[in-house]
Amino acid sequence: MKRISSYLLVFVLGFTFSAFGIHALYGVAPNGQTTDSAASKQAVLAALDATPRPMPRADQASVVADAAAKVQPAVVTVHTIGVPIRQPSDPFMGDPMFRQYFGGPQNAPSIRPHGAGSGVIISADGYILTNYHVVKDTAKVAVTVGEKTYQARVIGSDTVTDIAVIKIDPQGATLPVAQLGNSDDLRIGDWAIAVGNPLDIGTTVTLGIVSALNRTGMAAAGHNLNPVIQTDAAINPGNSGGALANISGQVVGINEAIYSPTGSYVGIGFAIPINAARKIAADLIRYGKITRPYLGVADTDLSQFTPEALRQVGINVPGNKGAVITQVYPGSPAEDAGLKTYDVILEINRQPVKDAQAVNQIIEKLKVGDTVAIMVSRNGHQTLISATLKARPTDFGENTPRQDQDDDSGPGPDAGAAPPDPGAGVRESPKMHGLPAPDF
Repeated sequence: MKRISSYLLVFVLGFTFSAFGIHALYGVAPNGQTTDSAASKQAVLAALDATPRPMPRADQASVVADAAAKVQPAVVTVHTIGVPIRQPSDPFMGDPMFRQYFGGPQNAPSIRPHGAGSGVIISADGYILTNYHVVKDTAKVAVTVGEKTYQARVIGSDTVTDIAVIKIDPQGATLPVAQLGNSDDLRIGDWAIAVGNPLDIGTTVTLGIVSALNRTGMAAAGHNLNPVIQTDAAINPGNSGGALANISGQVVGINEAIYSPTGSYVGIGFAIPINAARKIAADLIRYGKITRPYLGVADTDLSQFTPEALRQVGINVPGNKGAVITQVYPGSPAEDAGLKTYDVILEINRQPVKDAQAVNQIIEKLKVGDTVAIMVSRNGHQTLISATLKARPTDFGENTPRQDQDDDSGPGPDAGAAPPDPGAGVRESPKMHGLPAPDF
């Protein structure tokens, strides 16, 4: 009996000491409830009451803010007043049949549409990059830099790339100048900072990434988008002509258009690569216009044809690389050289042609007067044809009669000629009407 009592006493003492040990180490009472010591509570409260530490300068948010602060001063607001548009005072005067019998409108009022967009200062003496569609059909242009507004004049514009250069007189003021980066260095996933004047609410900064590079195959405002940068940084109407910057605050693109079924931001925006924009800007400043070489054909990818379609038109080319000529324009270098519909362009100056886009890319790098050697496949036989490039007419591709084809839905002509109307969903970041603008 004594032995049992001794064992029991030892067990009780051991359990008691163990329970207190656990409580001391983990703050857990013998009944399983958690307890807080005064010291631990004071430590937590002290941490909560402490003054927040300054944000480290090396963190991501600070880098973005520094980049935005670097580029933002050089991004300006562009206000425009359009050429007068006369409207009939009587609604019936809009009907041509009505006017035929009752004469034209008398004292018809006119409106002067207002527009708002953005621009990027590229020189201390006041040259500014923007979009052509921002200053299209304008009678007056004003630029706001900081708190000051200047009158501006259009130096030149290019409908193909949607680039324009305007100029202000800084009147002795020191203008902030954007640092232009190298858009060829961009990678998918790089940070992208859009700066501009969306909806004419004032300079705004948005952040996203480079979603895609060299995006093609879409159109806006009646012209094909050239290879563009795609970004999910928020771009809205009014951002046009503003900057797309990298994380270093360098301008790598000029914001141009959005993809949207509604006309508002849905996460897909496009910017003209700055390397392309700066070349156009330089020619506009030097010459006031852009002179482009052209071959004078419309073409499409060989890969778009089915085997049956190729047999029907007599195309016999192994593989699916090449560009099929679907139109030859009258008076063009292509017609002069003897190129024909359904010739398949395989090489230009010994550079392989894998698709229709390759034809444009090769031609646009050449000059007016250059002679090109074009290897084509015609009726299954390869032929070398020489063509001398001419200056592209300003109206090339616009209501031009088509040869060997009545359908008006074919691909657009080469080397930046005006394409068919844009497809649904792709919109420019356009001039907006009815918004207040400064008097000038």
